[in-house]
Amino acid sequence: MDKEIRVLVVDDEPRICHLIFDVLVQEGYVVDISFSGTDALQMIKKHNYHMLITDLEMPGIDGLELIQKVKKKNSEIRAIMITGNAIDDVAVWAVRYGIDNYMKKPFNIIKLKEMVKQTLCTHKIVLEKM
Repeated sequence: MDKEIRVLVVDDEPRICHLIFDVLVQEGYVVDISFSGTDALQMIKKHNYHMLITDLEMPGIDGLELIQKVKKKNSEIRAIMITGNAIDDVAVWAVRYGIDNYMKKPFNIIKLKEMVKQTLCTHKIVLEKM
């Protein structure tokens, strides 16, 4: 990779955070984890993240609210939503909340790695064309 890509993983289930952490670190990303949306917002003030991977349903600040708040601070951050629920209209969610992609739980870790790489590459191509 040209430079370090920093990813923040947010889920109130620690085992999910640790699983994603292990996989993405092996791929060469710098990864931080948070177990709540509130803590994640504090971490975003301290670090410049390229990607946010968040669960939808969490106590307090849920994934949608988290993505909206993060995008207000940094519109360039990429966002992947992980959810146990089906998302009926992904296009509406993408426009309304700034979600780049989503994955349903339980998820395939290989597909998640591909989704992270594809989302970052697509964004890089778009930025280069601007």
